[in-house]
Amino acid sequence: MRCINIASLKPGDVLGRTIYDHSGRALLVEKTVLTENFINRLVGHGVVSVYIEDPKCPLGGEDIISQRTRQVAINTLREIATSISQTSFTRKQDNGRRISQLVEDIIEELLNRKDSLINVIDLKDYDNYTYAHSVNVAVLSLVTGISLGLEYSQLKSLGMGALLHDLGKIFVPLEVLNKSEKLTDTEFAQIKKHPEQGFAKAKEDDILDAPARAVILQHHEKLDGSGYPGNRRGKDIHNLAKIVAVADVYDALTSDRPYRARWAPAQGLEYIYTIAGSHLEVGIVAKFVRNIAPFPLGSLVQCSNGMTGYVVENEINPHRPVLQVDDIKIDLNTELNITITNIVT
Repeated sequence: MRCINIASLKPGDVLGRTIYDHSGRALLVEKTVLTENFINRLVGHGVVSVYIEDPKCPLGGEDIISQRTRQVAINTLREIATSISQTSFTRKQDNGRRISQLVEDIIEELLNRKDSLINVIDLKDYDNYTYAHSVNVAVLSLVTGISLGLEYSQLKSLGMGALLHDLGKIFVPLEVLNKSEKLTDTEFAQIKKHPEQGFAKAKEDDILDAPARAVILQHHEKLDGSGYPGNRRGKDIHNLAKIVAVADVYDALTSDRPYRARWAPAQGLEYIYTIAGSHLEVGIVAKFVRNIAPFPLGSLVQCSNGMTGYVVENEINPHRPVLQVDDIKIDLNTELNITITNIVT
């Protein structure tokens, strides 16, 4: 099983994972043999990438949380966003309880997971991006928080803040968020307001504690003071916000957007490394990257000797995985003269 762009799909391909619509209903279930009509239907729903079965690549990484939990999280965030204008005390308290329970469910799944590496992260369509991105950022942040040894109460605050880190974007027009061309100065100024707007809304509704609200306000701050909205530096940035900042940058880079294709995990990790120390906390980046597979199971990679192969094992040394090349397995840990030069898919 491997992930491919929707433009590369062809009739006869077999779907490797069920695809859900914005309401959590299955659009097409796994094992479906795709037809031209099915492919056009996916395009119409804004689906960007899908998993397909591939006999040359029998392995595929498992999602880090269950599909049910992911869909509940996305739907919950969407419902909260659409009801945010309702000011009743009961509605606000209900939103807080739902987010709290959601974070507890995610933490429980993460603490019980067996895989030490994240090989798969959720695919997003354009219209669903903000909600799916928020769930991914929460999951990646919590995995990092667990690696850092945070206490349960800190994990709760981290998860709740991460899930709602982009709350303020409900005040930004969708055409600005999804614009494929370069933003105007006015449009970028609109987007830069979202941390303060989200912070103000969370404080007004009183559904998050102070550390979680700090995540919303400070997740775009940078160590060197070049971030926004407060140009905070180093120790003036809340530690939980520093964790979410790493997850936010990585997930944004490795997601398809209207203005660019997603980066491969290895590319995203390399970029994270380059801005560690100036924008991101070095110690947090070090913990974060240890949990991410730079070459996920099922990736098709090209090597320095010209061969291409699928990643079938990556636990021992994620940077030098075992490849399936035709009928032969090649372990890059022993073939030291061969390096990966490119990720094809």
